[in-house]
Amino acid sequence: MEKVSVAELLKKDITGKVICFPTDTVYGVGAIVGDSIAIDKIYAMKKRDYSKPLAILTPDKNINKYVVYTNSECYKLMRDGWPGALTLIFKKSGIVGYDITSGLDTVAFRMPNSEIALKILEHFGPLATTSVNLSGEAPINNLAEIEDKFSKYIDYLVIDKEEIKGAPSRIIDVSGDYIKVIRN
Repeated sequence: MEKVSVAELLKKDITGKVICFPTDTVYGVGAIVGDSIAIDKIYAMKKRDYSKPLAILTPDKNINKYVVYTNSECYKLMRDGWPGALTLIFKKSGIVGYDITSGLDTVAFRMPNSEIALKILEHFGPLATTSVNLSGEAPINNLAEIEDKFSKYIDYLVIDKEEIKGAPSRIIDVSGDYIKVIRN
């Protein structure tokens, strides 16, 4: 694990690499969308079952190539909740791979309200992400604990600090005719 600032990370090639960085809600780990080597590392790190999909963090609301809009409510939710602690589940387009969605026909997106996360996403593009923890356990937001538990899986740990709320995002499914709150 290499500890880096955001400025240092932006000079790196993160292909095949897992990065760890703060968001507005929790510390997350991420990999380039479509980078199956790095995505496999995330599943191994978390001891996460491949039946549990990852989410995608996006730097902006332009996710048209990844999703199929089936519910007009999603536009209002994106307008009012992004950037912020709101994850939306959409029907996925064919461009989104099995390694992220676990074979589901849906994909989750979130645009974080985090200067650090947005800088990273604007540079590298959308990232497949999840919280830093073992699957089923509480997210870890302490850098020393993250380093202690996951240093063999994380390639780059962003050490820039930002306020983290410590609560996971709200999740709303907009993939059907009606919206469904999954986590409030």
